[in-house]
Amino acid sequence: MNTRLNERTNAGRLANPARRTLLLHSSLAAGLWTLGLAPSAAQAPAPAGTTAEPGFGIWLRFDAQDGLTVLSYVAELGQGTHSAVQLMAAEELDLPLARVRVEQAPVEQRYFSKRLKDYASFGSFGTPMSWREVGGLCASARAMLVQAAATRWGVAAADCRTQASEQHGEGQVLHPDARQRLPYAALLAEAAQLTPPKDAARKPAAERRLLGKDGAQRIDLPAKVNGSARFGIDARRPGMLYATLIHAPRFGAELLSVDERPAKAMPGVRRVVRLPGALAVVADSYWTARQALQALKPRWSAGPHASTNSEALRAELLAAAARGEGKPFDQRDDPRIDAAAVAQAMSQSASVLDISYDVPFLAHATMEPMNALAEVGPEGAALWLSTQCAGDTQRGVARALDLKPEQVQVNAMLAGGGFGRRLEHGFAVQAALIAKQMKGRPVQLIWSRETDMQAGGYRPAAAARVRLALDAEGWPQALRVDAANPSLLEYSGLTNGEPSQDFDWSVGMGWTRHDYEVGPMQLGWSRVDAGVPCGYWRSVGASQNTFFYECSIDRAAALAGIDPLAYRLRLLEKKPNTQALLRALADRAGWGQVLPPGHFQGLALSSGNSARSAHIVQVSVPAPGRFRIERITAAVDVGLVLNPDAVRAQLMGGTLFGLSAALAGEITLKDGQVQQANFDSYPLVTLAQTPPIDLVVLGSGEAPRGVGEEGPASIGPALANALFAASGKDPAKAITRLPLTRAGWGLEG
Repeated sequence: MNTRLNERTNAGRLANPARRTLLLHSSLAAGLWTLGLAPSAAQAPAPAGTTAEPGFGIWLRFDAQDGLTVLSYVAELGQGTHSAVQLMAAEELDLPLARVRVEQAPVEQRYFSKRLKDYASFGSFGTPMSWREVGGLCASARAMLVQAAATRWGVAAADCRTQASEQHGEGQVLHPDARQRLPYAALLAEAAQLTPPKDAARKPAAERRLLGKDGAQRIDLPAKVNGSARFGIDARRPGMLYATLIHAPRFGAELLSVDERPAKAMPGVRRVVRLPGALAVVADSYWTARQALQALKPRWSAGPHASTNSEALRAELLAAAARGEGKPFDQRDDPRIDAAAVAQAMSQSASVLDISYDVPFLAHATMEPMNALAEVGPEGAALWLSTQCAGDTQRGVARALDLKPEQVQVNAMLAGGGFGRRLEHGFAVQAALIAKQMKGRPVQLIWSRETDMQAGGYRPAAAARVRLALDAEGWPQALRVDAANPSLLEYSGLTNGEPSQDFDWSVGMGWTRHDYEVGPMQLGWSRVDAGVPCGYWRSVGASQNTFFYECSIDRAAALAGIDPLAYRLRLLEKKPNTQALLRALADRAGWGQVLPPGHFQGLALSSGNSARSAHIVQVSVPAPGRFRIERITAAVDVGLVLNPDAVRAQLMGGTLFGLSAALAGEITLKDGQVQQANFDSYPLVTLAQTPPIDLVVLGSGEAPRGVGEEGPASIGPALANALFAASGKDPAKAITRLPLTRAGWGLEG
């Protein structure tokens, strides 16, 4: 994101279609060309004297100085996707890396992802879709520039090639004799008249000079290091006010009464605003608003969930999973699903491994809490915020204000962590409703850490009963899983599948289409709801299901008396790439070597998202119930590796994110109220607790897969399996519950 451009944008008035059209026309007239694969119906016609023939669009902007700006609908959440877009554009177009910039695209329908049909970033789709979409556009642009040069020279385009000139800071087309060359800037006008090829050839892997190489600098890091980066919480508008709020202490409760006078008596307090299930204060500063909010003594109704307690909910989840009466998945979810075949295998098997597991609600705990700056006027609204789904934010605010989506301008800014939490837009709607009452004054709503921790959107609490039918040698013949949890689709505002109380496809993540060959499968889901709002959490359903599955595989291997790695490799005979991943991981971690006395290793594989990742954790046990993590080795296969450093960073971040949850992460309820409020009661792994982490990055494909979901799912079960090994593989001491503090284990030091 370009800070100076954003400052100019932020200084403007509310969205004005006529003004945007004028800016577009001025850009074209000034020598700025935009290129797309297909004409956009939303794009304004070009004025006389400019080049905007069919095929010119909105994503790539070339300037007369041989620079390129790429627009992206992918939010920059710290995952580095914008840097990946910069790399792939510079590579495909043979431009010096420094000549390529990436900017956040306007939140308008024409910039929505064709696949998602939205302006959103989730599911590790950002890099893969950018590779397909931006990479394809750049390949077309290169072909058009080459054709323009070839036509001018009177030679065949196939005999020309492109080259990045670091010396001149430009991209060039080379004549077949290599003595003549033309910079892209000299060819833009002619190239703009051409029709983009439908399937332009991508640059061959052997000719790549940037992709897959270490050392490429992340374009977002310098500003983050020097403090000039502007996140949503840094947004500023002339004359703005600040707001903060508290929610009802129990989900579903409503405000009964409040004496507003103590808050209004404070200097700088502008208004007390009542919202559904919440109470806000608007003031001249955030601190004043927070102090005034604490002076209020609101009375709330008990609400419909005043008796909810975590242990009772846990028992209900386990009982529902044990009954196994849930909604069945079918062969559309996995062709191996066959309930009749599973029942027959269970009845004829030598033994059945039958284990029940459970996990708690989890918070996202983003470094930057929820916030949004809103300005509402008679003709529309504008927001500045950190969001993963600007499209849903735009639509949600429009509904709340009775506006059309195009009347709501959303300015997506850098985000201090997303992890799925910023897919929701309730906080943006709150900001807009507050700003509406302030007669055109901009208002920035900032949630406190306590509000952020206690307001919901959690990873669902879940339980599962896992049954593996085993033959006489201990090999799986069938798998039956009965899961129980609330539906995150029912609560989430993300446009990603139809909300339903009857079916939640995310329950199958980590079970369906898994790489293991375990025979026919049966998967059922029972909806158990306590009224606690749930949402997408990094790696989504795989975060709990990988724990259930991988611990079951270790138990089966122990019963068979087979090494856990060898057991998995046998189950992966039809997946050679996943086998290669585990072998590379095991080799790096020294699996099978003699360990120091009191040291043990555990392994887990994640196969619930687009990439494949795995962990091996080495622990020592200095005392009963106490352990140290001596070393973590992580591996991931991302298909095509674009930026190895960025992949390692993502894998390490995901590992620590999942490790925090496995060690002590939980959201618990007592009498309907969340018990955790800050990092003292929801601890994250500290630097002092972080062991050495070794990272293995593999690429076994021709297109990249996303990495953002990798790490959290397999680190927990790998650690649990290491502690299972430390117990002497005693079934009575196997871990069936997370966090580990609830399973009788504590981290030493």
